[in-house]
Amino acid sequence: METKIKPAIEAFLADRGLELSKGKTVITHIKDAFTFLGQTFRKHGRTLHVTPSKEGVLALVRKVGTMIRQHRSAPMEGLITKLNSTLRGWAYYHRHVVSSEAFSRVDTYVYEQLWRMLRRRHQNKSKEWLIRKYWTASGRKHVFSVILNYKGKKHLLKVVRIGSIGIRRHIKIKADANPYMPQYAYYFWRRRHDKEARLLGALSARAYRAMRA
Repeated sequence: METKIKPAIEAFLADRGLELSKGKTVITHIKDAFTFLGQTFRKHGRTLHVTPSKEGVLALVRKVGTMIRQHRSAPMEGLITKLNSTLRGWAYYHRHVVSSEAFSRVDTYVYEQLWRMLRRRHQNKSKEWLIRKYWTASGRKHVFSVILNYKGKKHLLKVVRIGSIGIRRHIKIKADANPYMPQYAYYFWRRRHDKEARLLGALSARAYRAMRA
């Protein structure tokens, strides 16, 4: 397989002034898994599983751990803002694959690191005091939150739990659908306007074509 496919790809790219990166190119069996753009692809039987790569999860928790340690004595609003930006960005990137286990692991790590930081920051305070101050403002357990007074108004700031963002599966495209063929225009229009399509309900393909005519 390697002696046929790889040369064909190299020839295809060469005609376009491109080439494969030797350091980033590998041919492996799908059952043995491979990692690409921070996600690991592995086939189990007839099912393809795509998960956040272990290296990617490890890089995230290291970044989060460093961030929390650096803000040990800094205002909490600055830490929460930076944490949320990092966590949301990573979670939204991976929310379309099998990520529940990785999300849970990250949430647990963030909780543990925040607790460790607070124990060092408030060495003379009890566990109960820490819980009341940092884990009750949002009204939900295990959600780190603080109330910020700004211009006479109170603002609730909380660290996002990426497990609450949820998993959103992509809807597969029909195998024979071609965006350049007129008969599939309505199909791709509905994919682009999914929310509107639910509201339109009874709108038929014929009605759509009539509207476009």
